[in-house]
Amino acid sequence: MQGAISIIFFILILSVVIFVHELGHFLAARRAGIFVEEFALGMGPKLLQFKGKKPSQAPREEGEEPEVTLFTLRLLPIGGFCKMRGQDEDVPEDPEAMNNKSVKARLLVIAGGSLMNFLVAFVLFFGLTMLRGFPTTEVQHVQQNAPGYHAGLQSGDRITHINGARVGTFEDLIFMLDMSAGQEQEVRIVRDGERFDMPITPVRNHEDRYVIGFHAARRFGLLHDPPTDPNIPFQRVGVFEGAVASGEQILSHIRTPFRLLTRLVRGQNMPEGGGVMGPIGIAGEIVEIMPVVMEFGVMDTILTILSLTALLNAALGIMNLLPIPALDGARLVFLVIEGIRRKPVPPEREAVVHLVGLVAILALAVFIAYRDIMRLI
Repeated sequence: MQGAISIIFFILILSVVIFVHELGHFLAARRAGIFVEEFALGMGPKLLQFKGKKPSQAPREEGEEPEVTLFTLRLLPIGGFCKMRGQDEDVPEDPEAMNNKSVKARLLVIAGGSLMNFLVAFVLFFGLTMLRGFPTTEVQHVQQNAPGYHAGLQSGDRITHINGARVGTFEDLIFMLDMSAGQEQEVRIVRDGERFDMPITPVRNHEDRYVIGFHAARRFGLLHDPPTDPNIPFQRVGVFEGAVASGEQILSHIRTPFRLLTRLVRGQNMPEGGGVMGPIGIAGEIVEIMPVVMEFGVMDTILTILSLTALLNAALGIMNLLPIPALDGARLVFLVIEGIRRKPVPPEREAVVHLVGLVAILALAVFIAYRDIMRLI
């Protein structure tokens, strides 16, 4: 029963994330004066549909009803789309067709989906940060005889980089240490306004994670009472600090795929949990996590759902901006080329690139789905 509820949660979260993305395209298209023929949530046969109120301004025959946007809900909750006039075909002399808009307007429309994902992710991360607080990259206490202790790490130090890579969140720090594989790392810290590097070699702890041996200072959220231990400093999250931390979380999700890709190209081992995971794998993780979370009560369940929604919004936002054929990122590349050349790439050539990319993506999706299923088994 709980497994079924977890799957329903996953479908709802995924539907919300896709809706947010397509809403970004829709609002940007409306602002640019592009007519949206259909706004759909889901794929496959239509379950529900209704017509919008804003009519198209395109010329029409006398007595002909003006075209309006069709809003539809479809059977399969695995996607969605925002069909804009002139997006994939040439519609001459139509002021509401996308192909007749400026390069700048089309850039904003194509990027609108990811920008909306980032905006929603920021709002959710900010709310969660203000409620739950967050661990910082500041050192509160150094464990004796740990690698950090022998390297000279002190209370009050703030870790900013590892091997030259920015560390903006505590999750960044954990990720970078996991990628170290026990090799010496150049850790940059800020102490009393001064920056300097110190070599530290992480070691495995009892949880099979690489650590350097310190407790991070924490900012407490509105849901927390002051700690009973007087040795633990109590400092609530400020609004500005919460906004900065929320932005850092999004930047962390943007940086991580490129760090993993660089590691893959170099033939280095992936960190624990660093492999690629598709919808089936994510669903499997949620099915495993949600029953445990639901035992802690309604509030923890709601916060976990909001956290997953924020994570998936950030992930979908960056994924769609990657310059992969058939995704928004590749369309942005073609628009940039058009802006530089002062003329568009021939549509048939662009279509071939997107078709090849789509086939490659589908093949990759099948491979990832197979790996996810084998992992679950």
